[in-house]
Amino acid sequence: MLSKPKYLSTVKAIIHIIIGSTVFAVGVQGFIVPHKLLSGGISGLSLIIYYVTQGILSLGSINFLLNIPVLYAAWRWLGRWHLGITILGTIIMSILINLLSPLEALELTKNPIIGGILGGLFSGLGLGIVYRGGGNTGGMDPIAMIIRNRFGLQIGSILFGINMMILIVGAIVINIEAAATTLISTYLAAMVTNKVITGFNQRKAMFIISYKPVTICNLIIDKIGRGATILNGEGAYTHQPKQVIMVVVSLLQVARLKAAVEAEDPTAFMVITDAAEVIGTGFSARSTNGAVERVLQTCDPVKAAEAEQMIHEVQKARNEIPSQEHKEEH
Repeated sequence: MLSKPKYLSTVKAIIHIIIGSTVFAVGVQGFIVPHKLLSGGISGLSLIIYYVTQGILSLGSINFLLNIPVLYAAWRWLGRWHLGITILGTIIMSILINLLSPLEALELTKNPIIGGILGGLFSGLGLGIVYRGGGNTGGMDPIAMIIRNRFGLQIGSILFGINMMILIVGAIVINIEAAATTLISTYLAAMVTNKVITGFNQRKAMFIISYKPVTICNLIIDKIGRGATILNGEGAYTHQPKQVIMVVVSLLQVARLKAAVEAEDPTAFMVITDAAEVIGTGFSARSTNGAVERVLQTCDPVKAAEAEQMIHEVQKARNEIPSQEHKEEH
């Protein structure tokens, strides 16, 4: 029996799979198939077979059959839970592709380039919704997830590389015009997938060099609600010691922090870069509660005592703990 957290994550994944698969199927049946364009992954191979056999089997049925060998990879490297989600996602995707096949006759757009663009946008959005909820729809999804887990690459970028090989086959079997238009569609799908997965949760790593490191750190803690780390460095030209502040913030916090640092120290030097993944206890927590306990686990009791006092002062300044006067009032 599934535990409550596992149960909730399963329900969340199923909901995202249904919504995302519907959006993906609209993109394929509404914009890709009417212009005999291609797609990426297993769905791209399914389209090639569908065009060559002139629809003897439905597109959803071909998609399901081609996914059967991929299920072993999901079981072998991703575990039983992911295998169940993969099977469920494959079935839902295949059924929805068949159910939305009447969209092909509506001719939503007569321009194949526009069809390729809209098909890529809908496909990328659909897959992004699925991945955002922790699900997948079979195809190259389990392969992409395995590569992401092992090498830390973005799923959209992985799928784009795999899809390039499928497009070469499509250019030979179908025609080069369809493959070229599909290249645009596939690129857009990969970009949209990455953006939907990261969304506004994208993290930025900022390195700040300032002659006011303590002031900047207090500013980060008080105004941004983030922790920071001071790194000791040395100027390459002057060989003077410098302190570099490293902080990881959300995308929406970048502008606020830049403005606050520039107002405090106009001479500060800042480097801002993307953080592909951030792992760490309490990163998303805005409170310093629990920080004392973590610091006290260090092996140096002197530094731990100093850190405890510093964190206590920060907590007091941020009203996370009541002041002595406040205690006396009660």
